[in-house]
This record gives sequence, structure tokens and C-alpha cells, in this order.
Amino acid sequence: MVNMKEKLPINKDVLIWARTSIGLSTDEVADKFKKTSRDIEEWEDGTTSPTYSQLERLAHEIYKRPLAVFFFPTVPTEETPKTDFRTLPDTIIEKLPPEILKLYRRAKLFQLYLEELYEGSNPVQKSLIDSFVMNERSGIESITKDIRKELGITIDEQARWNSAETAFKKWREVLESHGVFVFKDAFKNDTYSGFCLYDSKYPIIFVNNSMPDSRQVFTLFHELCHLLYRSGGIDFRSNEIMHTFNGYYLNIEVSCNKFSNEFLVPQEVFDSFQPLISETHFQHLADYFSVSREVIMRNYLDRGLIDENYYKQMATKWIEKAKEHKDESTGGNYFYNQKAYLGDKYINLVYRKYYQNQIAIDNVAEYLNIKAKNLPAFEFLVMDGGKLK
Repeated sequence: MVNMKEKLPINKDVLIWARTSIGLSTDEVADKFKKTSRDIEEWEDGTTSPTYSQLERLAHEIYKRPLAVFFFPTVPTEETPKTDFRTLPDTIIEKLPPEILKLYRRAKLFQLYLEELYEGSNPVQKSLIDSFVMNERSGIESITKDIRKELGITIDEQARWNSAETAFKKWREVLESHGVFVFKDAFKNDTYSGFCLYDSKYPIIFVNNSMPDSRQVFTLFHELCHLLYRSGGIDFRSNEIMHTFNGYYLNIEVSCNKFSNEFLVPQEVFDSFQPLISETHFQHLADYFSVSREVIMRNYLDRGLIDENYYKQMATKWIEKAKEHKDESTGGNYFYNQKAYLGDKYINLVYRKYYQNQIAIDNVAEYLNIKAKNLPAFEFLVMDGGKLK
């Protein structure tokens, strides 16, 4: 049993590494604990140490690291955003804000969890990432057709979903059945719609739940394209950031946007509709393809049916309206949020391992990011005997 007043045998170098790796200052950490910067510096120089409960907060809430890592004898070596996001300029990666770096670390942790839960084996016999690869010579129209065929989703079925919320759930389900895991979180930064981390066995797409559902759908396939390039990537909400790219980096981002657009709104299907220019018609097409009106407008712009000014004017208007609607619907029950963030497949995997006596209840709590004492409430509200409602 840990004596709460005893100085903890934690590695001060790991404390410093955990803070600096996500770009936080000692002042920012101190503010979260209602302490002074000097207090945090004393933890880091070994003069004092946080209490066990404070260390838990540092690990789980602030640094997003496993608690055990703070007792390691040396600072762990790990991949960094620079190695994961190889298709992004260093200038962009160096400016990633702390909240995004924390989510990046959380996504890396999920990859570790998946490896543990699957005991190092492949989740599926042959994943989508095994079957397809993108390069700068790939024909986007042909590869999206082939992937859609592999996923088994026709345009007719997509049209029957009739809402972006349903579309996201369906696309998530089919991607996960083909070896690509999807997680969500509230990014607290609307510059970023999502990102992905490549791995030959456990590729992950992480989506900003604060975005409108239609944008989340677009992000899924933007990030899938990055994964097919065998790299991590980021979907930026604004095209203004992309306009700062050039050469190879710009080509990749343009390619990923085109891939997502062509997959969700195939050119030959879109061209079968009469090209009327009205908000009502834009909405009709958006509903049919279960995408945003902005995506539909982009198709009009690419075909020269509208000009850049009209596109920007309408897109800005719709983005603001969608954001207002999303703001009104945020919040809610923490357990239901966790269910949405983690997804059915992952939660079922954790509980299956638990009911097969392969992991303990503390492992379940760690994998689901829910305190062990609250797991019965979580199971009662969103589970039914280990099976998702």
C-alpha cells in the first residue's frame, strides 16, 4: 500500500519528459493544481514529489501517459509526431498545440492497448491497408471504386442512410471490420478535424467529435487516404493551412481531399444529377450522399459551375450554422460520450477479454478510461451483460 505522505520513487527525468513532450510549461501545469511554478519545478528536480493522487491526475488527465511510466528507470524512447506525420511539413508539426499533442499520445496509447488486447495478432485476416496502397501515380477514381467494392457498400445503400450521423456509424463499422480502428474525442480546437496513425496491424483514425457529423464522415476518408500512403496525417478544418504547403506536402493533402470527395461522391453518380444552383438542390444532394453541402459545393466549384467567391460565401455561412448546432448538442452523459468515442467494436473487445477471464477489472477501467468503481454504472447504462445495446 502506498503511503500517501511518503516521497514517491518516481523518475524526475520522466516527469520533465512527460510535460515537455506535449508542450506544457511548468506554469500551465501549476495552474491546474492551484500551485506555483516552483512547486512543479521541485517535483521535477526531485526535491519533493507529487502525492499519489496528484501523480494519477498528472498521468491520466494532463500528460495522458500510463501511470507506470513515471517509475521507469529511464525516459522511454518513442515515436514522435515528426516520425508519424511524415507527409506534413516540420513547420506545421512543430506548432501542434498541447491539446492535439495529448490526443496524439492518447491515440498512441490506443495502439498499444489494441496490441495487448489482440496479443500481437492481426485483428482481421487481411486489412484494407494490406489490400490497397496509394502513391503519387495512383488513379483516385479507380482506387476509390475498388475500395468501395471491397467494403461492399453501394451508392444505393449509402443513399438509404439519409443522414450524416447514420453514415458515420455505418462507415465506422465497415472500416473497423476491415482492420482500421476509429476513435473520437472532443479536440477543443476546431482547426483540426482529425488525424490518423499508421501501423501495419493497428492503424487508427482519430476524429474530432466537435465537428458536424458530415465533416466527420469526410475526415474518415481523408485520413484513410493518408493511411494508404503508409503514413499518419492530419485533416485541417481550414484550407488556409493547406495553402501554406508546397510541393510534395501540398500534393498529398490535395490527393487526400480528392480521395475523400471521390469516394463519398463518385463523379459519374454526381454527374447524373441536373446541376441546379440553389440551396435546396445542394441540400438534396448532400442528403442523398450523406455528406455536407460544402462537399457538394466543392464539386460544383471543381466543374466551374460556381465561382470561388460564391463557394466561400456559402461555405462560411453553413460552417457557422453547423457549429452553432453542434455547440447546442455537446455535453451529455460521460458514459454515453465514452461509448461514442471508443466505438462498439473496441468496447466489445475489452469486455469479451474480461468475460473470458483474460484481463482483470482494473484493466477494463484503464482500457475504457473509466474508474473501476464506475464500471457497473457504465455497464448498466450503455451495456447489457457485456453486449452493446
